[in-house]
Amino acid sequence: MSAEDESKVEWETPPRARDAVSGRLISGVIAGALIIFTFFVVSAWAQLQEREKHLSPAGPSEPQELGKAEINIVNTGLFQLDTRAYEETNEQRRRLHEYGWVDRDGGVVHIPIERAIERVVGAQQGRDGGGR
Repeated sequence: MSAEDESKVEWETPPRARDAVSGRLISGVIAGALIIFTFFVVSAWAQLQEREKHLSPAGPSEPQELGKAEINIVNTGLFQLDTRAYEETNEQRRRLHEYGWVDRDGGVVHIPIERAIERVVGAQQGRDGGGR
């Protein structure tokens, strides 16, 4: 065989198989699968309805504390609207930098942190003999 003979070979598409699967068989399998799927979905739904009736015979109920920002220990408020952490931090900073009563009857006060540090450092320097 020469090179010319090889280049002239045409490839033919193989003939179709005569024993192909019929469209009715495929449609029947799909319809059967849908019927089985529907049966299982309906039976699962019925079981859930029975279980719900068993667990709460009086029917569904609303939570008693709906609308509060915190129910038990779960914070249910929106994060954008929750400013409690900022308010608490500001209150702690205010207490660190202002004078105020801790126990008025006992005569206990709190002083600003800077003043307390000065007093502690001054007391330690006084014990050490005036510093180094």
